[in-house]
Amino acid sequence: MVTGPAERALSPGVPFATSSFEVTWPEVPLPPGEPPAPGAWLLLTDEHPAALGRAVALALALAAAGDDALSLPRDDLDELPGFLAERPVRGVVFLTGSPYAYHDPEAAQELLLSVLPVVARVGFGVRFHLVTQAGGEPGLAFLRGLVRVLAVERPQLRASLVDVDARSDVDVLVRELRSDAPDDEVRWRHDVRYAARLARVPFAVEVPTGPGAYVVTGGLGPATARWLADMGATRVVLCGPYKGAPGAVVVQGDIAEPGVADRLIAAATADGLPLRGIVHTAGVLTDDPAAGWHAGVLGARRLHEATADCPPEWWLLGTSATALFGAPGGTSRATADAWLDAFATWRRSRGLPATTIQLGLPHLPDLPRPYFSIL
Repeated sequence: MVTGPAERALSPGVPFATSSFEVTWPEVPLPPGEPPAPGAWLLLTDEHPAALGRAVALALALAAAGDDALSLPRDDLDELPGFLAERPVRGVVFLTGSPYAYHDPEAAQELLLSVLPVVARVGFGVRFHLVTQAGGEPGLAFLRGLVRVLAVERPQLRASLVDVDARSDVDVLVRELRSDAPDDEVRWRHDVRYAARLARVPFAVEVPTGPGAYVVTGGLGPATARWLADMGATRVVLCGPYKGAPGAVVVQGDIAEPGVADRLIAAATADGLPLRGIVHTAGVLTDDPAAGWHAGVLGARRLHEATADCPPEWWLLGTSATALFGAPGGTSRATADAWLDAFATWRRSRGLPATTIQLGLPHLPDLPRPYFSIL
């Protein structure tokens, strides 16, 4: 395995073989127990037609189980605290629409901005459930980052993300909600329940280097460019505000803006040079979801589109571990990184290369410092 600048700089004395993790999905049945007493649920949606239809089906299924289903128009969201105070409920359920409605990052970001006000208004003692039918689309899978942050910022919500496939009956969702199981990330596939677990794995990302063209974005750009040049790269193209970088061609511009990614790829593949790899680490630490998604998420989408006719041999996306463990004030970064994680999985499902490497958070307790997660 080739050792890159990030490993050398960030892991002095920490063997990667013992500091790498991945998310696994073992089958985890619902815990046994007596049926709960009847209760009430507040159902909210993003008002997508598919979500509204699923909310109606869920309301009927809850009624058949002896529970009440309440609703509140989106225009009355400011009344949510008073509504919950007057009508004790067992939980608030937010249902999203078709994952394809959020395929574009801008639409996914709008969904995030519609969920956040709901979260802010849910009071103490009420559990919050996000229900999706993501099907592997990054446009909804990013919500796992929000759940991770809520576990740190507002643990009393016991927020959960429940993804149900089209083949699972609505009754499984009723069973999931009424069970009050502790798992905060659950998938139902063909009526079988799976829950997210973190497992230690060897660090085994192979990064072929040598002659060819490479594109690098983000703050690790100059160091990565030097490393690639040392490993025999014919041409390395950097995107960013760099006035110059030894051994690299610099393309000025914002990777998230239209046309910049196309110029990067054109500069890299000039004279017919094959595109070997992409390192995309662009992103910013901010509380503003719009700014937090800009370079990382939109930039990745631009690069994906720009390489449609010349896919690289490999693509590394550098993210952070906030999507796995959350961090106070980290909603913007966690959701953006979760989108990138799901985006990499989505690309691989289509035969395209992509791997995310999440740099660890040194302030997290009881974890190797630093650690990496490979997705």
